[in-house]
Amino acid sequence: MEDVRQPTVARPPAARQRNLFEAAAVYVAACAENDHERSAEAARWVSPEALGFGVNELACRAVIALARERDEPPQTVARSLLGLPTA
Repeated sequence: MEDVRQPTVARPPAARQRNLFEAAAVYVAACAENDHERSAEAARWVSPEALGFGVNELACRAVIALARERDEPPQTVARSLLGLPTA
């Protein structure tokens, strides 16, 4: 008897859930690159509150990393990044 099983068809992957840190990383990088379409897409992945939390966490980590790299206090680095005079 002939085997008449149907070939297995791969289903497209379900839309995967993005976490707030992934959304924040994509959002901030897209903003830095002036990519409005990509930043808007990332902003839709999570709630505005979650995105705000993720962006804040990313900013804190970035300032700490730069402060260590420059051997400067985080406040000095943050003010420098924003073009503010040192306090």
